[in-house]
Amino acid sequence: MIMDRVGSTTNHDGTIGSESVESEDPPKKRIRKSRSRGLRTKTGCLTCRKRHKKCDEKTPICGPCSISSRDCVYADASRPNSIPHTTKAPPQAPSYAVSKDASTSSSIVPHEVTIQVASTQHGLLPLSEKAPSQPSPAFTAADSYQYGYSPETVTSELLSADLASTKWLDLLATDAAQADGGFSLVPSQMPEGSLPHESYRAELARTNRLQDPGGVAAVAAAAAATTAAAASERHAWQSDQDIVLQSHEAALFRTFAERAALWLDLFDPMKHFSTYATRLALRNMGLMKAILALAARHNAMVRANSGQGDADPSEAIQYYYETLHYVQTALKYNSYAHSEELLGTALVISTYEMLDASDSNWQRHLKGVFWIQRSQDVNGASGGLRQSVWWAWLRQDVWAAFRERRRCFSFWRPVKDYPELNQDELADRAIYLLSQAVNYCANVESAITNPEAMARRAEAGDILMGMLERWKSFLGPKFSPLPSASTGSTVFEPIWIHPPQFGVAIQVYNFARILITLHRPAVAGFDGFMKTQRILSEAVATICGIAMELKDEGCQILSAQCLFGAGLCAQDDVKRETIISLIDACEARTGWPMATLRSELRAEWAKTI
Repeated sequence: MIMDRVGSTTNHDGTIGSESVESEDPPKKRIRKSRSRGLRTKTGCLTCRKRHKKCDEKTPICGPCSISSRDCVYADASRPNSIPHTTKAPPQAPSYAVSKDASTSSSIVPHEVTIQVASTQHGLLPLSEKAPSQPSPAFTAADSYQYGYSPETVTSELLSADLASTKWLDLLATDAAQADGGFSLVPSQMPEGSLPHESYRAELARTNRLQDPGGVAAVAAAAAATTAAAASERHAWQSDQDIVLQSHEAALFRTFAERAALWLDLFDPMKHFSTYATRLALRNMGLMKAILALAARHNAMVRANSGQGDADPSEAIQYYYETLHYVQTALKYNSYAHSEELLGTALVISTYEMLDASDSNWQRHLKGVFWIQRSQDVNGASGGLRQSVWWAWLRQDVWAAFRERRRCFSFWRPVKDYPELNQDELADRAIYLLSQAVNYCANVESAITNPEAMARRAEAGDILMGMLERWKSFLGPKFSPLPSASTGSTVFEPIWIHPPQFGVAIQVYNFARILITLHRPAVAGFDGFMKTQRILSEAVATICGIAMELKDEGCQILSAQCLFGAGLCAQDDVKRETIISLIDACEARTGWPMATLRSELRAEWAKTI
C-alpha cells in the first residue's frame, strides 16, 4: 500500500481504501430519501400526522399534542405499544418555586423541577413541562396549579359561530317561554330584497361553473363575490340610516350611555360601550332593543328604590322579547353571527338578566355568551369592542362562578407580562387574577386529610399569593391613596384612591387574597394562625376603607361584590353592620338590587353563633 496525502491508502489494484483498522470495506454512499415518499413517516399519533407535525411518539400524550392541548390519538399500527388510545392533553406550562413567605413575595422564581400540585381527586391536572429559559411569570405561573377546565369549556370546542349563537338563543328562548306562556320564537319573515347567504353562495358556484368551466378565474371571482355577499348580508341586518327613536326611547338610550354603560366600561379607558356600541346600536335594531331593555329595567328599579312606584318590568320584558325575535331573524346571515353587534347584544342582554336578581337563569346563560365569544376567537387581548365585551363578560362570570362554586368558563391566558402593561391594563389584570382565585376555590372538599394532597394545595395557594404580590409590585402612583378627610369612624379608616377604577382594582386584589387564604390549608401553629388573621384583617380593612370613599357609579357593583367577600371574614358585629351599610350605599347609587347579598351574609354569620 502507498499512503496518499489525505490519509487514505491506495491499494495495489488502484482502488482507494480507508486506513481504519476496524474495516477496510469501502464506505457506502448515503441514499437521500425522496421528499415525496422517503421523508414521510408512518409512525406517530394520528393527530400530528393530520396536522403535518413531527411527532415524538411519547405516550400517553406526545409532545406536540401536549403543547397545543389537542386529542392525542394513536392507531394500532402507529402507536409504539400497539394499543388503541385517545388522550386529551392538558395545557402544559412551566412550574414555579415560591418563596417560603409567598404571601409577601414580590417575585416567582422559575426552576427546573416539576411541581406536582395536582390531584385528580380534586380536579387538578399534573404538570410535566420544564420552565422556559425566559418565562413570563405574570401569566405562566398560573399554570402551576392547573385545574381541569369547566365541562362547558370543553364541550364548546367545536361550535361554529352560527351554531354557538343559535344554542345561546335557544337557551334564552326556552327559559323565556317557560316564564311566559305567551312568548314563542316563531319563524320570522326575511327582510324584503335580502338573500340568505347559503342560496347566494350556491348561485355563485353555479354561475362560476357556467362562465369558467376550467376554474382558472373561479378563485378571483369567488373572492369578489364573497365580499359582495358580505356587503349584501350586512345591508339586510344593518340599517343605512340611524334608527329614529321615540322621545321616551331616546331618554332610555341616554340612560344607558350615561349610567348602565359605566358598569360595562369599567377599566376600559376608551369606554367602548358608551361611545362605540351606542353608535352601532343606531344602525342595528337588535343591539338597540337590548340597550332599551337594560335601561328600562334599570329605570324601573331606581323608581322602586326611591319610592316612586313599583318596579314594573313589563316595558323591559317587551324590549327583551323584541331583541330575541330580531336575533333569530338576523342569525340567518353568516356575517351577523360573526359581528360586533351580536357580541354587544349578547353582553347587554346578559347584564339585563344579571340586573334581574330573581332570574336564576342568568348564570346558565353566561355559558352561551362564552360559546359565542369562543367561536369568534374573542379574548382579553382582541382589541376594540370585542376585548371590552370579553372583560365585561369575565367580571360577570367570575361572580357567577364564585356563587356556584364552579370554575370560570374562560381558559384564556394573558400574553403580556406586567412590565408591558399600562395602568388600565393592570387594573383589568386584577380581574383575571381574581378568576384564578375563584378557580382555586371551586369544588373544594371541606376536609382534605391526605397530607400529600394538602401540601400540594398549600403550594398552589402560595403560588397564587405570589402572583398577586407581583402584580401589586408593578402598580403606579394612580393606585396609591390620596389624603382624605377623617369621617370620625372608629371601625374602618377611609381610603381615597383616584381615579376610582384603580381603587376598585385594589378591592379586587384583596378579595382574591381573602378567597385564597380561606381555602388554603392552614399552617399549623400560632405563627400560622396569626399570619392568616393578619392577611384577612388587612384585606377587610382595605376593601371597606376604599368603599367608604368610592362614589363612582360604575364601580359600585364590583365594589359590593368585594364587600361581600370581606363580610365573610368579619367577626365583630359592628364591622358586620358597617359592611351591610356600605352595601346599602352601593345599591342606592346604582339602583342595582343587592338584597340577596345582605341576606346571604346574614345567613353565613348566623352559622357562627
